[in-house]
Order: sequence, then structure tokens, then C-alpha cells
Amino acid sequence: MMGSPKVTMEVSGLPVELWRLILSYLRLPDLGRCSLVCRAWCELILSLDNTRWRQLCLGCIECRHPNWPNQPDVEPQSWREAFKQHYVASKTWTKNAQDFESSNCFYLFRRKKDRHVLRVGQGCEFDTLRAALASADVYDRIVLLPGVYEEQSEIILKVPVEIVGQGKLGDVALLVSIDQHCPTTRLCNVVFMPAWFTPVVYKIIMLKNDIHHCKASGIFLRLAAGGLIADNNIHSNCEAGVDIRKGANPLILCNKIHSGLRSGIVVLGNGKGIIRSNQIYGNKEAGIYILYNGNPIVSGNHIFQGLAAGIAVNENGRGQIIENVIRENQWGGVDIRRGGDPVLRSNLICCGYSDGVVVGERGKGLIEGNTIYGNKGCGIWIMSSSLPHITNNRICHNSIYGVAVFCRKDDANDYLANQGGNENFNDEGEAASWENDLDSEDERFTSRRPISVALVESNSINHNGAAGLYVKSSEALNIITNAIHANHDSGIAVLQSSQLTRITNNSISCNSLEGVLIESEARVELRGNGIYDNSSHGITSKGDGVVVENDIIGNRGCGLRLLQTADMKVTKNRIQSFWDYGIVMLDQTKGLVQENLIFQGRAKKTILQQVSNTEDCIVQNNKLLTFKSKSDVAWTLENPPARPHIEGSTRGTSSATNSQKVTTMSTRIAARMDGGCHNNGSIFCTIL
Repeated sequence: MMGSPKVTMEVSGLPVELWRLILSYLRLPDLGRCSLVCRAWCELILSLDNTRWRQLCLGCIECRHPNWPNQPDVEPQSWREAFKQHYVASKTWTKNAQDFESSNCFYLFRRKKDRHVLRVGQGCEFDTLRAALASADVYDRIVLLPGVYEEQSEIILKVPVEIVGQGKLGDVALLVSIDQHCPTTRLCNVVFMPAWFTPVVYKIIMLKNDIHHCKASGIFLRLAAGGLIADNNIHSNCEAGVDIRKGANPLILCNKIHSGLRSGIVVLGNGKGIIRSNQIYGNKEAGIYILYNGNPIVSGNHIFQGLAAGIAVNENGRGQIIENVIRENQWGGVDIRRGGDPVLRSNLICCGYSDGVVVGERGKGLIEGNTIYGNKGCGIWIMSSSLPHITNNRICHNSIYGVAVFCRKDDANDYLANQGGNENFNDEGEAASWENDLDSEDERFTSRRPISVALVESNSINHNGAAGLYVKSSEALNIITNAIHANHDSGIAVLQSSQLTRITNNSISCNSLEGVLIESEARVELRGNGIYDNSSHGITSKGDGVVVENDIIGNRGCGLRLLQTADMKVTKNRIQSFWDYGIVMLDQTKGLVQENLIFQGRAKKTILQQVSNTEDCIVQNNKLLTFKSKSDVAWTLENPPARPHIEGSTRGTSSATNSQKVTTMSTRIAARMDGGCHNNGSIFCTIL
């Protein structure tokens, strides 16, 4: 019946279901012939999509399920169309080859070459892939029986061949290194594993793809893979949008990576890479998550509106994070902890719903030259067990503290559960046995100045909703050469300092309360600071320490106020209060007050001493410069000039009639930013 084109048959002669059952036994050529009989037969053949066409598609070892490997349970729109695409690809791949030239004479007698099938495996004509390749001709097919095929040296592909594994994917594994000299090769149904004698480096180019709804990561790079991943739309994946590990070093450029159920990009296990100019947004966990010695360069990206941190650096992660815009993330703009040690430089970290930068337990890193602005928590939140170096940043208009240092422990388990700690990072032992790889440390990292105490230096901290710098710490802290200005509470508040907090060469001015507040459980050294024009007292102290060689001028309350059981050594300061006492000592105050220069204000008050035990408090050799008349504004800060003594600092003269004059700090410290404070109340991020 099938061989005669004249034979016709009415489809209506039998039920359609019965015809479908009969036709489901036909081979592919017979299906094609039947579809040419008439329109009704063609439609009948097309209706076999979910039966015979599906069977043919899945039964072909050269082609896989159309949605393999990420969604093998999702049916394609047409099994027939999927099979057609695989079939056409299999039949036409040879057309790209150049034919061998022959002379005009022999051209007419040239014999067309047939494609042969060569079988490799136990009981077959060839025992090894190398032997089969030696006998293969152009476009022959080599079928590998299930097994592992290992070669002890590199094999060379000289002519185009087709290598097909028999059985399910994974039944045929190749432990070989292949050097391809031919223009094209077709590989089907085989798994490659790296040969023992040579590293495997994959070069990948992925341009302008939509990569979405994968059950694992959208793109997974490992084993020193490199290449270019650019201008792709990577979204809605169940794990990371891009996963970089095991020494992979790609260029991730100009992609949109968004709406993932985990992190946007994960870099771990000595993974590197350049991550540049991407838009990373709306991911459930960190926009970029760096851990286990991941060490990428992250520059020029826009990382925004994530449901966790913008960038998280954890578990000894490193990296250079440079010139990114990180905004409107639910957690810290950048979150560093548990050995994380990045360089965070010249980024805009703004408008987050929590803190700008979080340096949690055992966090480290260089935080330099960033603008940290308008976050609803703190500008920078630091745990006292961490060791960051925070320098030359603009930290302003944040709703709570500019910089806060706390000694409280955060719950690392809660953090990891929400931040990506449940991702399958340990499936190959990454977390348990990373090599430190310190010998290959980037030169730009090793040149960093080592620090042994957390250091906050040369920052501009201004217009924040609470204290400019808040310290409640169990570790030592150095606060050096900062401009702390116009914050809506004290300039610096030290509530607890189990070890010494050094506050040196800072300009602390125009804050809404004290310039410096020291509570009873604090140990502080104040040296070389300029404490000017604050709305309350210059310094209020209930704690212990030294106050040496500071200029405490123009504050609305007392210059220096010692209360309760304060035990302070106060020497060689220049102190002036326009309306109140230069120095006040009350309650059970102890210590030494000597060799200070006190300028008398209009109230003509100098030192108030109401101490119950005067033997423990020595006041001696202080010099008083009295106020003579309403027009007497002759005194100036000349020898030495106004503190802090930093190159480029010019406070100039300070007078009783000009108490609102603001110190100009060194040109190294960025000028304050204009605008009002967003004081919308505290939603301080505990994470934590």
C-alpha cells in the first residue's frame, strides 16, 4: 500500500484513534510517504505529535530532550518540530566542509565516499577511540559503547568525524585531551572529564541570550573556564544567575541579572573574573556573593533593589569592588564578615533600607573613597571583633549613625540562611578544603597598609540622623583625622570601650549635642582635636582617659564637663565657652587638670569645681585669659595654629563674636554634602 502513490484511502473508514494506533508502528520514511497522500492523511500524521513523534525524538541517541537539562519534565510545543530540528542538524553538518579538489580529468571518475559506522568497545572492531580515529575517514560515525575511555596522551582530530555515545547520558565518559585540527566535529551523548596529564581550560562566548527559569544556576563556570558572557538577560533562576568557581576567570559584561531566587552572581572556590557594567537587581539574596577565596574584580555595575545585601563578602572572600552604584537594597549595601577581606573603593552606596556598609564578625577590608549616602540605617555598621580600615569616605545623610561600632554578636546562622548559606557550595568540598592560594595574591592587595586595630581615618561624616560616630566596643579603635560635622546628636559618642579608643586630630564641629560624649564604661584618649561650635558641651565625660592638646572652642555649653566618677588627665588644652564654664568638675570626679589655657567668655566663667574629694582631683598651673569688654575679641589661636594640625587645614582665628565659624579640614577629606537629613526614624538593621 505504501509503495503505490495511486492508492488512496478514506480516513473516515476507521475511527481516528484506531488509525493513530496503526500509524504509530510506522518508521520515519513511511510516515513521510503517508503525509503526502492527501490533506486528511497529512493532518492525521501531524496529530501523532505526543505519540509516535515523541517516541522517535526520545529514541534518537544523537538528540536529547528539547528542554534538557534544566526542565526535562516540560513538554516542548511540538515533538515533531523538535525531532525535525535535530534530524536536519544531523544530516546537514557535513555540508560546511570543503571538498577535496581534483583534476578536471579525474573529476568525472571520482567515486562518492560512503559514511561508515565504526564501533568502539568490548567485542567491537576497535578497542580504543584512538584506534577508531586512526581508521576513520571524513564524516564517518564512531559509536562508543557504554564505558569510560581514557587516553594516556593527547589525541588529534585530523578529519571531521561524528562521535556518538550509546546509552543514556553519562554511560559514556571520555578522559581525554583532544587537539582539533579539522574544521568541524560532532559530539553527541558523551561526558567529558579532564585528563590527568593536562589542565582543561574552557573558553566560552555567550552573547544576547535569554537564560531563565533554570532549576540550578543560569550559568555555571568552573575548572579554569574563561571567555565572554555579555549582553544576556539572566533571570528567574532557582540558584545563582552566574556561578563562578574552581579557578574560573570569565569576563561578565553588560548583562541584566535579575529576579533570581538566590544570588545574582556567586564567586567562590578561588573563582576570579571581571564583573563589569552589569545591571544586577531584584534578586532574593545578595546581588553579588563572594566567599571561600573568591577574588573577582567588580567594577562599574548597577546593583539595586535586591532583597538582601547588594554585595556580600563572606568566608574569606576577597575581591576589588570599585566604582559601582549600590542602591535601594533591603540589607546592607555591602556586607563583609567571617574573614571577608575586600577592597571597597569609590562606590556610591545609597538609599538602602538598612545600613550602607556592614562589617560583621571577623570582617576585614579596605573601605576607601566611597560615598555612603541616604541609607535608612547607619552609614557603616561595624562589629568590634572585625578589623576594617575605613578611610576617605563621605558618610552623610544616613538616618541613624554615620559610623557605629558595636560589640554585640550577630546570629551567623540566621545570616547564612537568608544570605545564601544554603546554596550548594559544599557539593565538591569547597567549604571544607580550599587552598588559600596566598602565593598568587594580587599585587594590589599585598600593597595595602597592614593594620592591627580597626581604623577610621580621614572620613567626612556629616548630617547623619544620630551621632556621627557611635562606639560601644570591646576592642581597641583608632579614630584619626576625620571631619565630623553637623550630625543630629553628638559628634562622637563613646558608650563603652573596654580597650582604649584613640580619638586623634579630628575636626568635630556644629553637631546638635556634645562634640564628644564619653560614658562611664569607656577608656578614651583625646589628642590634637578641634572641637568647635557644637550646640551643647564640647566634651562631656563620665569615663577614664586623657584629654591632651585639644582646641575646645565656641561650643554652646561648657568646654569640658567631667561628671560622676570620671578619671581624666586634662592637660595643655585651649578651652573657651562663650556662655558657660570652660571646665566643670562635679560629683566624684578624679584626675589632673593642669597647664590648660582657658579663654573667659561673656559669662566670665572659667573653672567650676564641686568635687567631694579634692585630694583625688588636682587643678594647677592653668592659665586664664580674661574677657575685658564687649569689644574685646583680640585673642586668636596662633601658637600653635588651630587644631587639628593637618596639611591644608585653615581654621583661622576664633572669636567670641563669631562662634559659628566652621573648621575647614584638610583637602584630603571630602567637603560635606548639602541637603537636609532624612531622619525617618530607626529601622536599624540587626540582620542579625
